Formats: sequence, C-alpha cells, structure tokens
Amino acid sequence: MVFELFLDTNKRIKSVLNRQRVSITTDTWKSVQNINYMVITAHFLDSDWKLNKRIINFTKITSHVGEEIGKMIEVCLREWGIEKMFSIVVDNASSNDSAIDYLKKKLHIENTLQLDGKYMHLRCACHILNLIVKDGLKELNYAIKSIRNVVVFIHSSPSRLSKFREYAVLAKFSCMSTVPMDVKTRWNSTYKMLDVALKYRRVFERMADEWIPFMKYFDEKDDKGKQRTGPPLKEDWDNAKAFVHFLKNFYDVTLELSASKTPTSQMISVSMFALQIEIEKKCDDSDPIMSEVAKAMKVKFDKYWGDWNKMNPVIFIANFWTRGTN
Repeated sequence: MVFELFLDTNKRIKSVLNRQRVSITTDTWKSVQNINYMVITAHFLDSDWKLNKRIINFTKITSHVGEEIGKMIEVCLREWGIEKMFSIVVDNASSNDSAIDYLKKKLHIENTLQLDGKYMHLRCACHILNLIVKDGLKELNYAIKSIRNVVVFIHSSPSRLSKFREYAVLAKFSCMSTVPMDVKTRWNSTYKMLDVALKYRRVFERMADEWIPFMKYFDEKDDKGKQRTGPPLKEDWDNAKAFVHFLKNFYDVTLELSASKTPTSQMISVSMFALQIEIEKKCDDSDPIMSEVAKAMKVKFDKYWGDWNKMNPVIFIANFWTRGTN
C-alpha cells in the first residue's frame, strides 16, 4: 500500500514537471563517516500559481568533482522527465561552476534552455551572505572565541551548568537559564550564541569575579595544547555587542531569503542594496574595530555584488516583475 502511494505520487509529480519549466537547487556535503551526499530539490508553480517544492533525489556521490555532480543532476532530470530548466541555484564552490558547464553542454543539444542557458546559473544568496559575514567574524576572532569558551564551559558538565544557573538566579534571571552553543561553520548559530550570551554578560562577569573553577578553566590548555582564549574582557563584550547589532540586518535577510513556502528571488536585489548601504556606513564607523570588520566584509561583498555587470540580471527581472504585478 505504501509503495502504491509512492508510485501514484511519483506519477502525479512527473505529470506536472513534464509540462513546465522547473528550477532546481542542489547541495552536496560529506558526512562524519566520510560519505559524500547530494540532494536535488525541484521548485515549480502549480495550476493555481502556488510555489511548490519537492525533493526529487537524495543520493550518495563518489566525489565532489564538478562533472560528477553534473552527471548526477542530468540523470535525475532524465528520471523525472524534466526537459525544461529555468534555473539552477548552487553554492559558490568551484566544482559547481564545472557542474553547470557540463549541464549547459548537455541541455544545449536539446535546445530547451532559455537564452541558451546564459542566465541559468544562480549563486545561492544565503551562501554568499555566509561568506561575507565569515570575513567579518575573522576580524573579531579573539572576542568571539573568548565568549564561545565561557559557553562551552557551562555546557561541559551538569554541575557547571547548575552553577551558572545559580548565578543567573542571583542576577534575577530564570532558574532554567542557558546559552546555546554554536556551530562554528554556521555564522547564524554564532550570531544567536553571541546574542543570548550578551544578555547574561553580568552573570559571566560575576562568575569571573567569584568562582575560582571558572577562572582556572582558562589557565588550562585546550585540546590542541594551546592556551584557552578568555574569559572575555570588557572590550570583548563591547565589540561583540556592536557586532551583533550590526549582524542583525544580515540575520534578518538570511531568514527572509531562506523561506521555503514563498518565492524569494524578487527580494534578493533590494536586500543586497540595503546591506550594501549598511556595510558602507559601518566602514566609516567611529569605532576602528567595527570599521575594520565592515571593510573586510565589503571586500567580499564587492566580489559578488559590487558590479552590476557581474550579477545575474534574473534577480532584477524578478524584482521588477513583482512590483509590476502589485
């Protein structure tokens, strides 16, 4: 019965995908078991002009080489009977450029690409934002590391977390207070960690003043045999506060562009221009540290969005079309 449901659903989705242009997004990653995976998602409009998305493939791949990725995408398109591609959104890995070139050559033969596939390739806006913010994070490496370490400390044992909560209650916070640990490779989780940690700044400062085990932790070596960074000093907290305030613009834009049930392409150009203005304003900030942070981010921003001639015009067309229909 389950298999029959699968076949029926598969048939219905194929009938839709066969009739119209489809945009796809794809991503690859390596698991902790050192296995390469790839997921392919199809995005399309139904008869009621509602956006739909379906994962049409989740598979292992032998490597992250561009041609290998391109071949897997081609096979997936064939299996689903997708002949008309509109766009493909990928992150900024160089292997994806090779994958796009491979697909263009194969689809060009069938004469199904719009404008000969010239604007088929769209770089993931959220991935580029990730690269931009990461360059800013590097400029505040010490402050972020020191705050991350106090969060790691309280989560390293139940007794330490309990002690942190005792100090939190003394500072008139909830007895269940905590600060989330971040994933170093995901800047938005670092943003959330810093944002919450700042709310408990006086709790951590009191722990540094009164709790000897807390300070001893920073006299020890880390797993790599290096002196632990921290605890955060006043300037570290102040820099983190200014940075979090600045990053909120990027965090909000990332959430908007990551929406999965509504179209987002029409928002890219406006969002990027708004962030460009914020970065340029911060470059002239009276705080020299924040100014350097913004300048580092501007270099990466300009690499991808600083020149209109290097940007895919599809994102402008989407914006103009949306405004014209409102």
